[in-house]
Amino acid sequence: MSQQSGANAVLIFDTETTYKTTPTPDAHVLPFTSESLRLSRNLVSSNTIRSNRNPQAPVRGTVDVAGDINFELTPQYGKLFKHIFGGYGVAGGAAPYTHTYKIGALPVGMCIEKQFTDLATDKYFLYNGCRVNSFKLSAKPEGMIDCSISIMGAKETIGAATFDATATDNGHTPFDGFAGSIQQGGAPLGTVTEIDFTLDNALDGNNYVIDGTGQRYSLPEGRAKVTGTAKILFEDDVLYALAIAHTETTIELHFTKGAGTGASAGNEKMSFYLDEAIFKPQSPVISGPTGLLVELPFEGFYNDDADASALRMVLLSPIAAF
Repeated sequence: MSQQSGANAVLIFDTETTYKTTPTPDAHVLPFTSESLRLSRNLVSSNTIRSNRNPQAPVRGTVDVAGDINFELTPQYGKLFKHIFGGYGVAGGAAPYTHTYKIGALPVGMCIEKQFTDLATDKYFLYNGCRVNSFKLSAKPEGMIDCSISIMGAKETIGAATFDATATDNGHTPFDGFAGSIQQGGAPLGTVTEIDFTLDNALDGNNYVIDGTGQRYSLPEGRAKVTGTAKILFEDDVLYALAIAHTETTIELHFTKGAGTGASAGNEKMSFYLDEAIFKPQSPVISGPTGLLVELPFEGFYNDDADASALRMVLLSPIAAF
C-alpha cells in the first residue's frame, strides 16, 4: 500500500454556472499551504424507549461540506478573488491589465478538487456548490503574506479521474512583507508592525430541504463585513485620537513585485483599499519593559465613497483575464 504524501497533493478549482453542477472544464491550480475542506455528516440518535437500555441504530444527519484553505498571497490568484469579492472588472487592451475587485454578488458557486495520486489507485475528491464564507489576510514585516479562505459547500464526490486533466497553472510567486507598504489617510504609515483584515460574506449555511440528499440546497450570501486590527509602535497618540474622535479615514495596503507596473511577470502589484474606515479606540497597555505597541481594531464600510465598496482590491498584471 502507498500512503499519500501531502507534498504531492494538488488542489484545482473552477467556477460553476449551475449551483452544485460541475461546469465545462476551465480549472485553475490552487497552490496552498494547508487545507481542512471535508465532508462530515451527523449521526442522529433515536429517543425511543423500547423496553431495554440498548440504543437503537442512529440515522443519517445532514451533509456539511466546510473547511479552510490557507495560502500565501500571490498575483496569480485572480480567479479565486472573484469568488472572494463577487464584483470584478478588467481594463486594458494590452499588458498591464488592471483587475478591480469589489464587494458584490458572489458567483453561483465553485467546485474544488483534491487530487491524491500517490495511492495505489488514484482518488479525486470533488466538492461542488462551494462558496467563500470569509477571507483573511495577515501581513508582517518579514515573510510571506498569509491568507486563508473559509469555504462552505454542498456535496462531495469521490472519483477515479479528475474533472479537468489540463487545469491552468499560472505559477506561484508570493509577495512578502519586505515589499509591502501601508497608507492611512493618504500618507505612509511606517510604524505598523502587523496588520490583518477579514472580509466576511455571511453565508447562510442552514438551507437544507427534504429532497433525499441531505445536501445544502443553496448558500445565499448576507451583508458583508470588513474588520481588522493594526499593531503600531507607540510613538504618539495621533491614531488613538483619531479613534476617540470617531473620525473617518482611509487604509491602503500595497504589495509589489519588481517595478510593480504589471507589464510583465515579476512586476505585478496588488493593492487593498478601505476607502471609508473607522478605528476603534483601544488604549495602550504596559505589557513589559520593552517597547510598547498600540493595538487598534478598525472597520471598513461604504457610505458615500465613489468606488462604492467597503473593501476593494486592484491587481496590475500581465494576465489579460481570470
